[in-house]
Amino acid sequence: MFPLSYNANGLRNIPLERAIAEVADAGYQAIELSLHPSHLDPFEFGPAEAAPIRKALERAGIEACCLAAGADNLLGEERFEPSLIHPSAEGRARRVDLVLRAVRIADELGVPLVNFATGKRKAEVPAGQAEQWLTEGIEQVLAGPGSAVLAMEPEPEFFLETNDGVARLADALASDRFALAQDLGHCRVVEEDYLASVERNLPHTRIIQVEDIKGRVHHHEIPGDGDIDFAGFFTVLERGGYDGYVSVELYNHSDNHRYALRRSHEVLTAAIEAGTGPRG
Repeated sequence: MFPLSYNANGLRNIPLERAIAEVADAGYQAIELSLHPSHLDPFEFGPAEAAPIRKALERAGIEACCLAAGADNLLGEERFEPSLIHPSAEGRARRVDLVLRAVRIADELGVPLVNFATGKRKAEVPAGQAEQWLTEGIEQVLAGPGSAVLAMEPEPEFFLETNDGVARLADALASDRFALAQDLGHCRVVEEDYLASVERNLPHTRIIQVEDIKGRVHHHEIPGDGDIDFAGFFTVLERGGYDGYVSVELYNHSDNHRYALRRSHEVLTAAIEAGTGPRG
């Protein structure tokens, strides 16, 4: 069976150690940690905060497969700003610093991946300039301390919103520390043939986030509540030899997190069986 994870950004209403336990109790093999003041504050985190998280993971018998660094209000009231392509050098530097902090936290917790995104391109920034700033920012992070792989997630309406766009950037960077973090729901929103895009870009992919989507509207639905073909998705993963985590991201379902946890696991487990048959 493909290993399943759950993103802690959908569990922000409860303490992180309890979130780890509930993810394990619901049958997941991993948790995707998320930067957020209620769980992992990137400006307060240190060794004292790392120890209890490591112990909670050990008690639960699961691993932290990724650290998501894309919460919308980490750097200010304007959502997702400043970004790596912000018009001001000071703004871009603040985002680079945040990603570097995420890498340090990931390394302290033994997490192999850091998930992040480009941000939106403001109207006054030409596309060519945004591409240059984005590349420079990532290269600054890669040149800094740390070993975690940077896994960029395409996001609807962001500068890079497709799998192909991130894959081209990965080819240009040619670094074994830069990869694609697919998001199946995002792919469904922006791609005409979302399963073909998933399959085409599997060689660049280190993790895949999932949620359901209804009518190609960017709203994260619990798996089974939209129109994504999850059985077909897992068929694609098996055919492509994908062996990474599939991580549920339901940041907007924290108020009913127990139902979201268990319903997602139930639907995805059934879809794995339907799409691939029993696996060892």
